[in-house]
Amino acid sequence: MARAQSELQVITFAKNLCSYVMTITQKAPKQFRFSLEGRMQGYVLDIVEELYYANDIYVTPASRSGWAQRQAHPQKAMATLKLLA
Repeated sequence: MARAQSELQVITFAKNLCSYVMTITQKAPKQFRFSLEGRMQGYVLDIVEELYYANDIYVTPASRSGWAQRQAHPQKAMATLKLLA
């Protein structure tokens, strides 16, 4: 019997954060609706996007460029998370 492939736990947490931010920002006051709220929503979507990109890169022990590329995406996600905080 084949096992179902599950998502990485960090992606699941990022999706939960995205869901939380989307829910909270729906009730934001009108003065924040197009500035702060839009940026927060964009940040959480960027975090999920970067984690998916990092997970999608296939890396072999011989490919050093693949490792560097794979490490760059989580670093971008972490920097975006710091901006969100």
